[in-house]
Amino acid sequence: MRFNRQISFDPEAELAAIADFAERWRSLFRPAEVAYTPAHFTAELNKLQRAARLRLYLVTRPQWPVALAILDGLDQAQAIELLSLAPLDGEDEVRPWLSSPSRRRELMAQAPAEPSGRGVFPFLVGEPEGVALIDLEPEGLVLAMARWGHLNVLDPEPLLAQRLALLGLRVQQMGAPED
Repeated sequence: MRFNRQISFDPEAELAAIADFAERWRSLFRPAEVAYTPAHFTAELNKLQRAARLRLYLVTRPQWPVALAILDGLDQAQAIELLSLAPLDGEDEVRPWLSSPSRRRELMAQAPAEPSGRGVFPFLVGEPEGVALIDLEPEGLVLAMARWGHLNVLDPEPLLAQRLALLGLRVQQMGAPED
């Protein structure tokens, strides 16, 4: 990771905390060696409420996160604005606090055994502690970046260069003559 300005936190440690959180969250829906209850995640939210500083991580593959953006310097009021971008209702919404374990298993019965890792997953990380997965639709992600994109400390250049290199390889493979 390359940053566009000096940072005062350890992004690798916070990405590890996100991976750990994702694994714990998954135990709400899948069999696991240790199953966490909704009360555990409520305690995480309480930690976030006490955080002096918040960061929004936009990552792919939460169990092995790759950061696409790190918005550093959010305060509690901005976190509430961020939460206002989450969907307010819907049948596909997962609310572990409101559903029984059997209902959560029922919701995941049709899901693949392993997550695809596709998509962008927003995680709010508190300083000194606390992690939460924020439920944002693509529209909410766009609005969050429009509102707080100036707080992004992650230099996008290496990610863009990598994607362009992969695109170039793909075009080259598609244009190669078939033998």
